[in-house]
Amino acid sequence: MVLSFRVDAQLPAVSFHHLKRDVDIFSSSFIGLSEDQYGCIWFGSYGGGGLYRYDGYTVKLFLPDPANFSGSVAGIRIFDVYAAPNGMLYVGTNFGFSIVEPQTGVFHTINNKIDMQPHVSASVSNCFLLDTLHDELWIGTSYGLAKMKPDSVETFTVLRKTSETDPNVIPNIITCMLQDPKDADNLWLGTSSGLFHYNIEQNRYTRINSPTAPGLTMSVVDMYLNDAGYIWMVAGDGFVLGYNIAQQQWTIHHLTIPNELYENVVSIYKIFPAGEDEAWLSTVSSVGKLDLRTGEFEAWTYEENRPEGLLPRGVFRDIMQDRHGRMWISSWYGVQIARQTFMEKSHAVKTLKVTITGVEALPVYEDSIKPFIYTDNISFKTDQREITFQYLLPNPLNPSAVTYQYMLEGLDKDWITTDQRRVRYPKLSGGEYRFLVRGRESADQPWTETSTLSIQIPKRLNEYAWFWAVLSVLFLGLAIALYKFLVSRAKKEERLKADFEHQVSEVQMQALRAQMNPHFLFNSLNSIKYFAISKSKDETAAYLSKFSLLVRSILNNSKSRTISLKDELDALQLYIEIEHLRLDGKFDYAIDIDSSIHIRQAQIPPMILQPYVENAIWHGLMHKEGRGKLLVQVKDMGHQIQCVIEDNGIGRAKAAEFRNARTDHKKSVGMQITSDRITLINRIYKIDTQVHVVDLTDKDGQAAGTRVVINVPLIRDEEE
Repeated sequence: MVLSFRVDAQLPAVSFHHLKRDVDIFSSSFIGLSEDQYGCIWFGSYGGGGLYRYDGYTVKLFLPDPANFSGSVAGIRIFDVYAAPNGMLYVGTNFGFSIVEPQTGVFHTINNKIDMQPHVSASVSNCFLLDTLHDELWIGTSYGLAKMKPDSVETFTVLRKTSETDPNVIPNIITCMLQDPKDADNLWLGTSSGLFHYNIEQNRYTRINSPTAPGLTMSVVDMYLNDAGYIWMVAGDGFVLGYNIAQQQWTIHHLTIPNELYENVVSIYKIFPAGEDEAWLSTVSSVGKLDLRTGEFEAWTYEENRPEGLLPRGVFRDIMQDRHGRMWISSWYGVQIARQTFMEKSHAVKTLKVTITGVEALPVYEDSIKPFIYTDNISFKTDQREITFQYLLPNPLNPSAVTYQYMLEGLDKDWITTDQRRVRYPKLSGGEYRFLVRGRESADQPWTETSTLSIQIPKRLNEYAWFWAVLSVLFLGLAIALYKFLVSRAKKEERLKADFEHQVSEVQMQALRAQMNPHFLFNSLNSIKYFAISKSKDETAAYLSKFSLLVRSILNNSKSRTISLKDELDALQLYIEIEHLRLDGKFDYAIDIDSSIHIRQAQIPPMILQPYVENAIWHGLMHKEGRGKLLVQVKDMGHQIQCVIEDNGIGRAKAAEFRNARTDHKKSVGMQITSDRITLINRIYKIDTQVHVVDLTDKDGQAAGTRVVINVPLIRDEEE
């Protein structure tokens, strides 16, 4: 037995990448670092924060699901994460353990609390060992050793005494396990009460006699077996022990570990091989390398002036190397990853490949649980034609240097190189495709093996060749039948078109005759005679000038199907002025135009407003006692204009009495022609011109005039 003490020394400074508590991960005291077969890193929170998966870019958290307990992680406190040779992950918790399939993401949970006393420790799973020779999974729990068949959770069994007289000394709390490489029937168990040997064939436990040293308590926390036949373990408060199996001799190193933050905390948590005569240790306050021959310990500690160094608050629980040989260290405050590679590379990842981590299709439908990594064929629905693939190379040394090549067989003709980890195909046709992707960590590295994923999109009817063949035959037959029908119908339509154009011309001529009705001309000529006799030459000349301008405007406007709103209002202005002169200014008038209307651009049918203004003057204002008022308003209504013609005349009922009292009254056809024109205009231009007439009354209910509201959609005459 050798007793030695630490020689103070500092390892060369190393830069770390950090996954920090409350930033990337939550809770505290992280533990159970493990690398799965795809290169993703798993670890847990001893402080009750659940299980984590890190792919080099994002962290995913797993917590117990009360609604699906058997399909989620067993407990919130994690004690171990074991990546077994069969590709499965075994996660020990404070409430049993879970088996995780790292490809599908499916959890199978086993609650260890089987016929145990109701104590908090009765459900704790501390460690695992997959025995491929005996096809057994060994589970170290806080109430002894258990086992089960790796592919059958129903075979879970706790190894207890067969009877009260059984002489076996069975350890309670098993913290770590090893299988002897020279004799697979032998397991070495690190327990809270020392080192044990367990013979599988005999089902017999043997306690290894513990060494004696001041302050040594044989509570084994972690251990490993080297090629020389030494079991190196950490136990008690700062003790590193070596047990020579063949010689049954002990070597003891005692390290005085500074512990300024935590009381009653285990000094050393992890021992990890660093060569034949060296081992890495993670302690309550440092991480370092121990010379197993001399006991010299060189370490890193937290340094406030080195933010790229170890994280603060210590409790460095676990050490692991990844496929690059980088060192991973878990601690109270997070996980630190060495930027330099200086450990042996792990062999967990047999073949490095790009993993396809997401397949999204639009439109989205309810689907089953999505796997972590897509490998199985996927069938979509007929209308899911926009497909997005996500992929990554797990945990590269330098994520920014990674490049990818992808190709969708069935669409792409060659590899496409990119540094993006996402590709979208927006308009896929129905059929079968294969998505291929590969990557490399840097330009001087070879491409990884190709990852493939097959997808199927059901074809629509029009995507089948036979559909177009049948459709072509049907179309040809229909085309021949339609040809004769269309020829005969075309001739008939030509005749109808000619009749229609004739009808349009006839209505236009009637409208022109109504606009230039004889009453207007007769009254205007009488007014000219009256002006010539009783008025001055200048007044008569002014009247004749306005009259000639009105006649010319009417003739010009009547030639077109549509005119600008300005031309219509100019003609209306002339007409009102002539009537105002003829009636010796018997009424006041105003034309109000909304300033937002572009009157030079807005197009309406000609002479729509004049008949209603004429009606207001002749039948409403002419017979009114006192001074009359005429208001014409033009309002912007968006895609149409609203024209309001309002007078304070005698009203329609009184005007009808005057017409009926006349002995020489003739039938007026102007308003009827205007109504016919509006109907025809609506039909030609497929618009909806509407006219509403409102009888105005005063507060006593007596007639107080008439308001005509005309809603005229703005049109564009295709002939102009």
